[in-house]
Amino acid sequence: MTKQEFLKKVESEKLNKGEYSIIIGKLSDADAPLVLGCVFDQRVWKVYETRARGGHFIIKELDDESEAFDYFYKVVLSQHNRPNNY
Repeated sequence: MTKQEFLKKVESEKLNKGEYSIIIGKLSDADAPLVLGCVFDQRVWKVYETRARGGHFIIKELDDESEAFDYFYKVVLSQHNRPNNY
C-alpha cells in the first residue's frame, strides 16, 4: 500500500498503538521514546522503532514504498494486537 493508503487505513481502523506514536516521513529525535516510524532516507524506505529510553533502530529497509508500508502496517498491527494495550 502507499503512504496515503496506510494513513487512511490506520485512521479508519482506529488501531490501538499502545504507548507508541507513529511518525512518517522523518526519523524521530533520538530522545523521543516509543515511536514507530517509516521514512524514505538515502534512497530506501526505513521502518524503525525507538525504545522507552530513547535511541532508534532500523527494523527493516525496503526499496519499494508499497512493500515498506505493507510491512509497517504489520508492525503497527502487531502493537495493536499486543496484550495489555488499553
